[in-house]
This record gives sequence, structure tokens and C-alpha cells, in this order.
Amino acid sequence: MTTAADVPAGEGQVLATIQRIITEVARIEPEELRLDSPVTGVKNVDSILLLEIVVRAEVELGIEIDEQDLFDIDTVRDFVAFCHKATVATD
Repeated sequence: MTTAADVPAGEGQVLATIQRIITEVARIEPEELRLDSPVTGVKNVDSILLLEIVVRAEVELGIEIDEQDLFDIDTVRDFVAFCHKATVATD
């Protein structure tokens, strides 16, 4: 299971939000989500569901994710770090 202890300080709340979004959209248990899993390799997630994850992250975290930035995000950990950086930039 992925926990706040698995990410750098300050990213815990973003991790919790992203974890909840992914597990709800993919309909998986939190224990099935690993930080080092490729974002495109999360169980039950296809390109349409990935788009839903991105949109929900934008809305719930109050950020904007440029489509081009998605090409630099490989893992769930990368996505959490990117979203955290975006939330800090909007504060």
C-alpha cells in the first residue's frame, strides 16, 4: 500500500487525493496502487479513464495540467510529484 511516508514531505495530501481519485476511477483497492507503477499500467485504466483521472485531479487540486506535461509523467509517483509542484505554484 502506498502511504504518505512513501513520498517527500508536503506531498502527503496530494498523494491521498491522487490515490483516492485513481482507486475510485479504476475501481481498485488502495493496496493495489503502487507509486512506481506506470500511470498507463494501472489496473483497469485505459486512455479514457486516464483522462478522467487528470481532469478530476485538476478540479480537486485546483491546478491545470498541460497535455504536453503528461508526456513527462511515467509513474504514479511522477504524477503525484507533478501535481504537488503545481499546487505549490498556485499558492
